[in-house]
Amino acid sequence: MIGERVPLLLLSDVDGTLISESGALPVEPVVLRARVQDIRRAWRGPVHVGLASSRTLRELTVLQRALELPGPCIAEDGARHAVDVEAPARILSPHDMERHGSRVLRTYAHATSAEALRSLMHDEPAFVRADTQRLPVQALRALGFPTYGAIRRALASRTHSVLLDPQAWSNDDHNRLRERSAAHGLQLRRGGRWFTMTTAGGKGPALRALRHQFTMHGVPPVIAAIGNEENDVSLLAEADLGFVIRNPHRGPHPMLSALPGVVLLDAEGPGGWMEMLDRLVPGATQLVEARP
Repeated sequence: MIGERVPLLLLSDVDGTLISESGALPVEPVVLRARVQDIRRAWRGPVHVGLASSRTLRELTVLQRALELPGPCIAEDGARHAVDVEAPARILSPHDMERHGSRVLRTYAHATSAEALRSLMHDEPAFVRADTQRLPVQALRALGFPTYGAIRRALASRTHSVLLDPQAWSNDDHNRLRERSAAHGLQLRRGGRWFTMTTAGGKGPALRALRHQFTMHGVPPVIAAIGNEENDVSLLAEADLGFVIRNPHRGPHPMLSALPGVVLLDAEGPGGWMEMLDRLVPGATQLVEARP
């Protein structure tokens, strides 16, 4: 029987993958939920839909609440991940548990703090100019953060990475910052219009930790992932089944399409997300049948 007792975990990038450049979903949330429910019926085993993004955990849980699709999160480009737990409020710890609305999440950090990053890079002008947390409110609104709430979710709640605006750089700035980052063992990766600086090894190591956690509680899951940009390389490389979204302006990212075994989707932008759902169960079923 398809998917009997085998968990299926789908991790999706957000910007340019699930959400377009203009902030639109591929379909209305009610349609998206119905399609995910179709996946659950077809699979007949546990199906978990999570998000993996350079966005913060607060941003991701707000989006999940709007979609009514709670699930695990990989946030800040792999610097943190979180899973839901059943825990009364009295045992919440500020170190590893957070309340997000009605949800209680156990959080895991995979990187040094944002404060430590800023301390290390404080004398690099290109870093200082591009650090979005240092920009005035009006500049942030012009960059796509329309409200104070959006600014808090995107920047004030960013704990283990720094979000950088590359519009502030010349080519020389960019090259120097890459060299400086590499010299300090920092990761500088592009995701959509932004760069994220962190000490985390990307979304892939965080997904590896999630895989371990799922496996410790039963049958090893089949993991699928979908993305569109440079910072999704390690995510798709770690997954059992990878899907590549085509950028409407330049096609699939060459670093993603070069990964072995990935599926290049035909539809562009978030339209490819719905195509991915059509291919998900057949692809995952083949993987299960190939297991020893």
